[in-house]
Parts: sequence; C-alpha cells; structure tokens
Amino acid sequence: MVSLSLYILRQHLLPFLLGFSLIVFVLVLDVVLQMLDQVLSKGLSVGLALNLFIYNLAWIVALAVPMAVLVAVLMAFGRMAADNEILALKASGISFTRLLLPTLVAACLLAASMVAFNDRILPDWNHKARNLAVNLRRAKAALVLKQKEGVFIRDLGPYSLLVRRVDEEANQLHDLTLYDTGHAGPPTTLRAARGKVEIFDEGGYIRLVLHDGEAHEVDADDPSRFTRSTFSRQVVHIRDSKRDLSPSYRSSYRSDREMDIRAMRGAVDGLQEQNEQALVQIDSTARVFLEDVASFDPDQRGGRADSERISDRLKKQWRMFDSRQQRANAFLVEIHKKFSIAAACIIFVLVGAPLGALVRARGAAVSVTLSLVFFFAYWMFLIGGEELADRGFIPPWAAMWAPNVVFGIIGALLLRAVTLDRGFLDTLLKWRQRQ
Repeated sequence: MVSLSLYILRQHLLPFLLGFSLIVFVLVLDVVLQMLDQVLSKGLSVGLALNLFIYNLAWIVALAVPMAVLVAVLMAFGRMAADNEILALKASGISFTRLLLPTLVAACLLAASMVAFNDRILPDWNHKARNLAVNLRRAKAALVLKQKEGVFIRDLGPYSLLVRRVDEEANQLHDLTLYDTGHAGPPTTLRAARGKVEIFDEGGYIRLVLHDGEAHEVDADDPSRFTRSTFSRQVVHIRDSKRDLSPSYRSSYRSDREMDIRAMRGAVDGLQEQNEQALVQIDSTARVFLEDVASFDPDQRGGRADSERISDRLKKQWRMFDSRQQRANAFLVEIHKKFSIAAACIIFVLVGAPLGALVRARGAAVSVTLSLVFFFAYWMFLIGGEELADRGFIPPWAAMWAPNVVFGIIGALLLRAVTLDRGFLDTLLKWRQRQ
C-alpha cells in the first residue's frame, strides 16, 4: 500500500509543477508589464522594480497553489481513469476513497503550510510591496510631472496645477499656474515663473515651492474687485493621497492585508472594546434625547436647537460605532480568508479527484480549463462574501467559509457518483431528471 500511495503522489507531482508554473506565469505577466511601464516611463532603476516584482510573488503564490492542486488532481486522476488504472485497482478490491487518501493527506499538509505562509510571509511581503510601490510612484517627481506638461492636473485635492515646461534634470518647473478652490467663493490663482516640487513628512504631502510670482484673489462679495499681490517665494502644501511622489517612503502603517493573525485579533479586540464603551455613551445620549423630546416646549427659546444638537451627537456616535464595526469585520474577513484559501487545497482535491475520474481527460487542456472555471466560481463566491461581510450583511466567518462548504458538497456528490461507478454524463442526466 505504501508503494501505491507513493505511485499516486508521483502522478500528481509533474501536473502540479506544470499547473503552478502556468498559473504563476499568467499572473506574473500582468505584474511584469506594469513594472516595464514603470521602468520605461519613469526611468526607475531595474533593481527597485525587480524588488517590487519579487514582493508581489507572495500573493501570486497564495493564489496559484490551490489552483495548481486542482489542476494536478484533475490531470492525475483523469489520466489514471483514461488508462483504466482506477478500474483495475477497483477490480483488485481497492476503493476509490483509498486511492484518494494519499492525495488528501498531502493536501492537508500543503494547506497547513499555506496557513503559515499566509500568516507569516504574505503580510510582510504585501507591506514591503506597498512601500516599494509608493516609492515607484514618488520617484523623480519632476519626471512624473513631465508626462503632464501643458495639461491641467486636477487630482491634487483642492488644487489644479498647470505646468507649461518641466526641466526634469534640474527638478525645475517653469511657467506655473495654480488654482486653489479649497475655500468658498471664486478660486485663488497663483502664477509663478518657476517652481520646484519637494517632499516632506515622509511623503505625506507634496510641497510646491513657487518663485517670482503673483497671486490673484477675486472678492467673493463683489466679483468685479480682485486683489493682486506679488511674491518672491511662496510654499504650497498639498495633501495628495493619489499622487505620492516621495523618493524614500517607509510607512509603519499596515492595512488588514499586511497584518498577521495575532495583530488583527488584537485590532478586533480593541475595536470591539471601543464599541462596548460607545454603546454605553449612545444609550446615555438616547436617554437624554428622549427626555428632551418628551419635555419639548415649542414656546421655549432654544429648545429646538438643543434637541437638534443632541440628535446630531447621537447620529455621530452611531456613525463612529458603525465605522469601527466595519473595520473589525474587515479584519475578521482577512483572518478567516487566510484559513479558507489554504483549506481550498483540500476542497479542490475532493472536487478534482472524482471529476477527473468521471471526465477521463488525459491532457492538460481540459484539466486547466475545468480548473479555471471552478476557481473563477470559487473566487467570485469569496469576493462576493467579502463584500457582504465588510458591510455587515453576513458574519465574516460565514462569508469566507461558504465557498468551501458549497464546493465541498459538490465534491461529496461527485465522489458518490464515482463510488457508484456512474459516468459523468449519467450523473448529469440523473440530476436533470430529478429536477
């Protein structure tokens, strides 16, 4: 039996490597094209782009391993069924579930390894990839603006910027016009002969230094009047999350996809503790509001204003409570996702082995196609569940484990069809008849 188990596992090795390589190649291709565009358009070093590419491999591996398991199981059992090896083994008294056992054990070990990978390696590499990606976007600020030369840049918060000429070598901007719409009334216009883009506060802000210019400000009450002033140097700080240009960004902040399970559980506990305290405050505010409404006197001066103020405070407390709950749900979703995606290795064995035996496909084309169909459906379940859980419609654990439950049931039905020696078409026809 040991020899049989080793033989079955060997049948999976080459298909697994083939499927893994193919899937990684497809996913990597998109990353490579993005890196190539960054290198060619921004003149960035190949070394920095290569580091970003390496760190992006983590999430690619996390997705590719379960898909490769499905490809391997479909190809291995499909080939064995096509060559009548499964039939011969059944004739010798070995059940299909016994044939499935070594693959299932290997899938469990692989799933445990993927849990460790998703918890230890993936968050750190995601964090490093984000920091490097920010560096890529922030490198050579003037060179980035060179691409927008002579065109209004409108994604700078309340500012719109027009740069008519850029000297990327000296990091100098020439003939600038800046519109400030961050206040009531007509926008303030700043015009400068030259300027420079700088970064401070670890890239949290874009610092635009203007030289030899003038400011035009229209009177909000009387548009026919305006004020003009000149300046030799003026600094404008622009809060800009969309256009980060820092050349050396290092952030200690981590999103949910950049944290391990322990850190996320700590964050969830902290948020839930805050919400417990918030419920007490909400209850207290609600009592005050109800008492105020009950004793409301329309003739009393200021009574309506007090009620509105209490109502606004109650609404604000509820919004903060809901915001914290959504953040906690996002952390819980990510925690369960680390386990559910790893467990997909086991689920795909339960689906792929009987499906391969029923379809009896030798080649990789059918196996890869079926794998893509199943994984796409699985991923749609997962993404849809994540969206619903983040909004609080369903519990995070249910959202993340629902795809495994659904595909586990499908695998159980397929396994039953194989053990009863029904072909794929017979099983499908019998199911249609029941409908």
